[in-house]
Amino acid sequence: MSKDKQKIYKLEQVFTPSKPADITFVERNEINRRLDRALKTSGKQIILYGFSGVGKTTLLFKKLHEFKISYIKTSCINGMTIQDIVIDAFSQLDIYYSIQKDNVESNSVGGNLEASFWVLKAGIKAESKGDSKVSQKRAVDLPITPQNLAKFIGSKNLVWVIEDFHKIEESHKKQMAQIMKVFMDASTEYSDLKIIALGAVNSAREVVQYDSEMKSRISEIEVPLMSHDTLKRIIETGERLLNIKFSDNVTNRIVTYSSGLPAVTHQLCLLMCELNDVFKTQNIKIKIQGQKFDEAMKEYVEENSDSFRAIYEQATKVIHTRKNENPLDILGFIITLGKENFSISELKESIQKGNVNYKGNNLKKYIDEFTQPDRSELLRFNSNHNTYYFSNPFIKAYVQCSLKTDNPKTSNFDIDFKNVLKEELILAQKVFKDDFGDFDFGDFEDL
Repeated sequence: MSKDKQKIYKLEQVFTPSKPADITFVERNEINRRLDRALKTSGKQIILYGFSGVGKTTLLFKKLHEFKISYIKTSCINGMTIQDIVIDAFSQLDIYYSIQKDNVESNSVGGNLEASFWVLKAGIKAESKGDSKVSQKRAVDLPITPQNLAKFIGSKNLVWVIEDFHKIEESHKKQMAQIMKVFMDASTEYSDLKIIALGAVNSAREVVQYDSEMKSRISEIEVPLMSHDTLKRIIETGERLLNIKFSDNVTNRIVTYSSGLPAVTHQLCLLMCELNDVFKTQNIKIKIQGQKFDEAMKEYVEENSDSFRAIYEQATKVIHTRKNENPLDILGFIITLGKENFSISELKESIQKGNVNYKGNNLKKYIDEFTQPDRSELLRFNSNHNTYYFSNPFIKAYVQCSLKTDNPKTSNFDIDFKNVLKEELILAQKVFKDDFGDFDFGDFEDL
């Protein structure tokens, strides 16, 4: 019996939709090689970028653990400034500042200010030698330069991980580029010093555009959507650890509906296991058939309905009113077009059929916005075919139904959504079969 089968794993250890994968982590060889090389190269700063949910965080922290690299981590939120993230990093270092030495003579206390100096908390001890006492203050309350921050992080043999880099205020990204340059220069003294930034698509471009010198000194690594084969490897790893076997039609549906996102694969596998009473490694291998798949899909849709609505509302927010080109207008035109993949020219031609005066000079700009986090990454761009498509069938179905009604909380909306989603999943099935052959999908009565 293998070591994996001897050990009992809990379901929540195996399929982890809400946190980085550990025991079900699967290698992506080309990306791993590039990240390995960048981590080993002194002075090389790293930007990992890609769509939300593709596994950037999982990949990075797995590698940091593998190479035994210690780090501090700053998680950015919308509107964060450079000052905010520097203070956050500085706070984690626990650096203190010696500000005063009190001299004690004949039971009287007098104060004199010493020359200032920086010390690390790790080297601080509460000392009172003879008749003197040193007072200290947290250095986070005082100004700090990028040079000092690099020195403090480097002296502790750490790297600085910045998550969701794209959420930093646009006006502050130039300063972030300059801080990266400071870290590069400081690596001559601290060879392991790095900033590793994780961000959305185009994050690397945002850094390099502010300082062209950095192009050769930053490793820009795209973490793409997972291939069907890689997603299947996640499922196969989970099967081995739990001593179960999903039927082919269940595996193929999970892979197809995941749309390249491992987080969706983990969640659907988790739901299927729960509904089949699999909560830990099984003593005897059991096969999980498709009977419970419709229930798993309902659970998934209900759990994520608020997320779908939040994505839709963020994607359709009107910042500047534009005739025929407000977000809702454009999405309506895309849905009316009725194609799984569309080009800018096809969309423009379709719009012009209803409005002969439409020029569409900025249409590409507005469509590209839908691929960015500010618009919830609603669309994706296929660079090989120069076309766009919805990020997954679930959100596409939600958009279609939302365009028909102002109130998504009615029972009619739920019914419409399930019906439209079934159509979208059938289309996803067709695309899968066209690409990978006539795999078993069962009867496809999911919803």
